[in-house]
Amino acid sequence: MDVHFSCPTCDHHMLIDEGGIGLVIKCLKCGQHVIVPKPLASEPEPDPKPTAASRVKDEKTVALKWTPPTTPPRFDPKK
Repeated sequence: MDVHFSCPTCDHHMLIDEGGIGLVIKCLKCGQHVIVPKPLASEPEPDPKPTAASRVKDEKTVALKWTPPTTPPRFDPKK
């Protein structure tokens, strides 16, 4: 999960992995040292399985069968 925060000096928006919480980093815009804050509220996790309501109307599922390409018979100069 990523942590979104802003520099308190220049309001530059930054993003860092949650492993960076508590680290002191330099703002890329103004150079001020900033402590990466702990997020106030966790963002909701995306639903791993789409629900039936999220399907597109008139969506169709198609199954395909893969057939390997056939190679033409080799030319035999002896014949």
